[in-house]
Amino acid sequence: MSDFELWSKWFACGKELGPEKANALALMAWVAAHAARDGTGIELDEGSWSSLAAETGLTIDQGRRALDGLIAHGLMTVVGQETSDLLCARAVL
Repeated sequence: MSDFELWSKWFACGKELGPEKANALALMAWVAAHAARDGTGIELDEGSWSSLAAETGLTIDQGRRALDGLIAHGLMTVVGQETSDLLCARAVL
């Protein structure tokens, strides 16, 4: 299956996210654009949260709530140990 097909299926699952869907889909698009191509995911630190806010218009709090929703729905997973200033996550494709 191609990368495009995998990401497309992932986005299709995001349509079922309820009231926070718009924010979750914005985060999903940002993750798809910035995630490592080797499957390791994305490191979310102060700089990446600022980038997310600048590129999507989401506040950092909205982005974090969207990430929590994606994790709760099994669309993203935390990779490794979260610290106060770094969270590594990846899409569950």
